[in-house]
Amino acid sequence: MNDGTSIRQARNVELGASGEEFQNLHEFAQKARAKLNQNAWDYIVGASETETTMRRNRMALDEIAFRPRVLRNVINVDPSTELFGRKLRLPVMIAPVGALEIFDPDAGAAVARGAGTFGAAHMLSSVSEPGLENTAKAAPDALRIFQLYVRGDDAFVEDTVSRAIDNGYAAFCLTVDTAHYSRRE
Repeated sequence: MNDGTSIRQARNVELGASGEEFQNLHEFAQKARAKLNQNAWDYIVGASETETTMRRNRMALDEIAFRPRVLRNVINVDPSTELFGRKLRLPVMIAPVGALEIFDPDAGAAVARGAGTFGAAHMLSSVSEPGLENTAKAAPDALRIFQLYVRGDDAFVEDTVSRAIDNGYAAFCLTVDTAHYSRRE
């Protein structure tokens, strides 16, 4: 017989609670805002010039809606995918961000470790510390992609590409903008 203990226990648990520190991106952003200084916060949430492209991107993403499929069997849903011969837990890639050392002393290495632990891909910016070799050493099992800023002659490009290949980067992203500090308003 049910003595009511399971009902009492269930009332003490928030519905939907997963035991994770964050339940959604809004909670994550609130915690980040509380921990970061103003310059770091402005860097991570802002964009260059008038932020027009960022606003357009946000509006485009806001147009995407998930249509809930309720009362359906989801026990066997598998959101994993394969990219460059590697299985990812989710079809998610962490975009390249320069100046990650503002947020963590391990910078790109910390992000690559986190991506690898979670089962996501990581794209390392050419201008991110601690550089492509040390990032690869920090996360040898992560799916790593290298964002290449062409900042030199052919010898520079060939050297950088060779170093990335030698350190296990699975692919390259050629960047068409420039690697310099942009005007922030």
